[in-house]
Amino acid sequence: MKLKRIMMFVAAATMLFAACGKDDDKSTPTAADNQLVYNGKVYQAEGAEGNVNSNNAQLGFSGEKDGIYFMVDCHIQDVANRTYDLTQEDADHVLHFHIVVEGPAVQSQEDIFDLQYQNGPHLWYFLNGNNVSNASAFTSGTAETTLTDTSLILSVSGTLVNGKSLAFRVVLPRED
Repeated sequence: MKLKRIMMFVAAATMLFAACGKDDDKSTPTAADNQLVYNGKVYQAEGAEGNVNSNNAQLGFSGEKDGIYFMVDCHIQDVANRTYDLTQEDADHVLHFHIVVEGPAVQSQEDIFDLQYQNGPHLWYFLNGNNVSNASAFTSGTAETTLTDTSLILSVSGTLVNGKSLAFRVVLPRED
């Protein structure tokens, strides 16, 4: 009987750890190429636009589908293969982005989204009407830049201070 109780305890502990792992996967969203994922909703663009010059990049995408407009506009200074911690100030490596989701078909006020994030030379954000200096819009998250001979990729994934998840991935073909 004692062995049976021990086995039940081990099985329960295993299920608990497995369940925790599944919850963690949901909190870190990912996005496909030229896609925005906000609060579980996916917005897909046809392609990215922008330029890469002298280690600076301006890139983004936009689209409209079924009465909802979305836009991602990014600026990166000192473009290189780099990982940014979106929660921490990095005055040496400038990363800015502006994201908007709006339009007549947006279901509720909660689905309207306007985020401006700046990291470098100081940390600042604007999120749905709240303007905050010296703080991050993210409670967790990373941004990664990947520069290859053929493209510049910016991937962002994290959780915002409003508790909602955000991910986007911009893939800009290089023409230089």
